[in-house]
Amino acid sequence: MRGKSRWLVVLSVLLLGLGDALPAYSQGNSEIRSGRIGIEYGRTRYGRKGSQYRSRRNNIMENNSKMGFWAVGLLGGASYNWQTREAGYMYDMTFDGGWGAYGGVSATYMFFDWLSIRADIMYAQKNYGMRRMTPELQKLNVHTNYTNHYLQVPVMADWTFGSLVRAHILTGAYGGVWLDGDVSRVTIYDTETVRSKYTFSKEDNRADAGLVGGVGVSWDPWQFLRIGAEAMFFYSMTNTVRRQPVAYDKRYNNNIVVGLSVRYVF
Repeated sequence: MRGKSRWLVVLSVLLLGLGDALPAYSQGNSEIRSGRIGIEYGRTRYGRKGSQYRSRRNNIMENNSKMGFWAVGLLGGASYNWQTREAGYMYDMTFDGGWGAYGGVSATYMFFDWLSIRADIMYAQKNYGMRRMTPELQKLNVHTNYTNHYLQVPVMADWTFGSLVRAHILTGAYGGVWLDGDVSRVTIYDTETVRSKYTFSKEDNRADAGLVGGVGVSWDPWQFLRIGAEAMFFYSMTNTVRRQPVAYDKRYNNNIVVGLSVRYVF
């Protein structure tokens, strides 16, 4: 009896041990089947930082939807300017628009994925031409072309739509200064074009300010690089001529710029 009791005790202990081991073994197999161990192994092997880097690199749209991004870069292209004038008594003169160039630096801060604030420091040419059209001079090529150099700072709200390729609507205001000018003219006394520097006088108003609006598109080929194209219209509300007691001639610049931009996003 004692021998049988001893074997019963041993058998009971083995059964109890096996009962404790089976749940643990089952749980281990469950973790393997569910991928928990694989996930932990993957974390150990690749590291969390590497995973986050791949996520940032491969998901540009997710990055662009976040707040607090800066974008700084360069912009440039062509400009076209014409003047709105009240010529008064100068009925023999006609004024034409003129092409020029612009370029500058730009900084944008993204508050939301749909709204940013943008400020540029821009050099722009605001050129135009003047022609004399009197009956006596109809057969003569009498004209004067003005090349005007401006420095201006537009500050705009950038309303953004889209995901991978984004559309932009720009609204804001600008201020600037008339830096310098060049004149090329042909008169009835000249046989060739005469070029000279523009000489400022007390009649000239060198301050410039007004409204600005525009549209554009942009694309991020990489998370740190943004390429764009845009067109902006600068509507001057500042007369380029100071008020005079006689023959007051109001002259306002209208300037369109069309160009490309490249920005670093961080």
